[in-house]
Amino acid sequence: MKLEHSTILICGGTSGIGYELAKVLRTRQNKVVLLGHHPGKLELARQEGFDTIACDLSCKESVEAAALQVEQKYPGVNVLFNNAGLQHNYDFSTHLIPLDKVWQEVGVNLSGQIRLTQLLIPILAASPRALVVNTTSGLGAFPKSDALVYSAAKAGMRNFTLGLRHSLKGTGIRVLEFMPPVTQTAMTQGRGGKMMPPELLVQKVIPQIEKGKGLVTLPKMRLFLWIAFLFPGIAYRIIEKKSAK
Repeated sequence: MKLEHSTILICGGTSGIGYELAKVLRTRQNKVVLLGHHPGKLELARQEGFDTIACDLSCKESVEAAALQVEQKYPGVNVLFNNAGLQHNYDFSTHLIPLDKVWQEVGVNLSGQIRLTQLLIPILAASPRALVVNTTSGLGAFPKSDALVYSAAKAGMRNFTLGLRHSLKGTGIRVLEFMPPVTQTAMTQGRGGKMMPPELLVQKVIPQIEKGKGLVTLPKMRLFLWIAFLFPGIAYRIIEKKSAK
């Protein structure tokens, strides 16, 4: 499916990978709508000429209001990128974390995007060619000790993606998993180690998305998935070594 002449909704589209996707996809004669929570980032996106929708994915009512706005203003939406991400870093085993913080992380990374997808399926199904791309993480294959809630949520998103793909088989809606490597974004700011610039990542993954690959990622992430499956001890050392940098 060529990502051209479509109406595209990008969750988490006002910064990082989502915003890079938005900028590139807009050059291809697409209508690109960005969904985000931060008022300042939404305003900057509007100044750049993007349509925007304010939504707090951790709030059920906000998700439902955003879906209604999509239905009313953008009934031709045929591509959905579930790209929102929120990661808090803390030692779950030694620190008592407020439950609100845990629910926020689960809501943004998993349950809010599941709910939004469910509400938008009737709109997507009305298109003869529709696409859902869910952003996951290598931490959904093997968890990081100081990001257990994020890792669990991304594992859930991986499972949801697989199940949704089979549930929608036979319809006009394709479902893909997008697993980026560690990328230079606000969420990864301050971490050591080599990180991929988001503009380079987008350049590499858009052709994969257009080919309809079930798993959209880079070779080193495919290798990590095999390591996590076959040699979990090695996967643990890889994750914790990167965290320590």
